[in-house]
Amino acid sequence: MSNIPTAPMVKLPTPVSYTAAGAVEALPADADFSAGLLETMRAQSGTIPLLSLHMARFTRCAAVATSELGQIQQSAQQLATMTANWPYGARIRFRFGLLDQIVRWDFYAVPLEAFSPWSRGVVLQCCDTRLNPSASASPFSLSKTRSSEAPAAVPGCKLLRREIYDQAGGEAALQPEPEADAPLKEGLLLDADGLVIECLRSNLLLHKAGRWMTPSLDVCGVRGVMLGWLAGRVEISEDRFSLRDLALADELAVCNGVRGVVPVVGFGETVLATGPATGRLQQLIAENLW
Repeated sequence: MSNIPTAPMVKLPTPVSYTAAGAVEALPADADFSAGLLETMRAQSGTIPLLSLHMARFTRCAAVATSELGQIQQSAQQLATMTANWPYGARIRFRFGLLDQIVRWDFYAVPLEAFSPWSRGVVLQCCDTRLNPSASASPFSLSKTRSSEAPAAVPGCKLLRREIYDQAGGEAALQPEPEADAPLKEGLLLDADGLVIECLRSNLLLHKAGRWMTPSLDVCGVRGVMLGWLAGRVEISEDRFSLRDLALADELAVCNGVRGVVPVVGFGETVLATGPATGRLQQLIAENLW
């Protein structure tokens, strides 16, 4: 007899859509926007624990008036309240972009499942598709560099149009499907020089010699809110890493604003063990966020 726990038979709630005009039944597709930004957030017990960090990244990447930002935050909290009784929390997508040359924003909330594939850890698979700065440079907010009066796009943003990430994700989809109880496959993304940058849906964490490190995001890659929250509580240094550096790490983990910290249990064909340092990060999240 199997001792593996099974998910309880709970009927999940119906997803909820919400715009500046209130609740709606349907939203346009991401592809209908000519440009835009995306924030993917977790709601738990009627609140969004990382909302302030999501809004900080959003305001850094978008030119938005203070009054409109206030309306967006109020709507985010209102939607979170609507999901307060969802048994396992909610994943909320906030979109801000140009639709038919008009700025539009909306929210979409879907229920989280009792047992996620992320809970089994992730196996990293290196993608052939290479990242470039345009994949995470804001299409809205501009700033001047120190050495030039020419405007420069703000880096580290999460874009609504994610063609490079979709192309890289398509590579993983071509691989044989894993068994039902297998770890989740997560694409590993490199830049044009072959340096490790991030994963398809998460930032990467390396633990070696007693300290946490993460790849530099100065040029390209999304500066994740969970990475920022962790860096405010645990020392995490940024550096440049090759694939060999990953192979020499004592522990590997990934993090994002919905799933928290997830151990890397495989790198290509190599099986990895979950270490105590990763467990401490997970405990930190459990005690302070959800």
